[in-house]
Amino acid sequence: MDLNQIELNDFVFNLKKIKYKNILQEFTLEYNNDECTYIHLTCIKIKKSQRSKGYGSAVMFDLIKLSDFYNVQIRLYATNIFGAELKRLYTFYRKHGLVLIKNNNDGLFIYRPSKKIIKNTK
Repeated sequence: MDLNQIELNDFVFNLKKIKYKNILQEFTLEYNNDECTYIHLTCIKIKKSQRSKGYGSAVMFDLIKLSDFYNVQIRLYATNIFGAELKRLYTFYRKHGLVLIKNNNDGLFIYRPSKKIIKNTK
């Protein structure tokens, strides 16, 4: 099965309502298949009481596993629109293997899947 918006919605639902219930305040992913296929991370926000406990890293780890499984890039724009410090965001995303695209003043980060995982077709 290939990745699509329905699969992404199920993934987000599982993380928000089951795995990280009462931890994730906002988590939004969009499937993009225009010029190339990628996952657009539009928002990840941990509830204030749960911050600095490693939950953001755990969510990113789950997202990266999904990206690697489907061999699909992750793209995002690091922004301080929600009050986060840009330097901290840049460090956070780099720590998780995302690369800041040079000569781009929009804060575009891309994660390229490390390898294609062979899916069981049985």
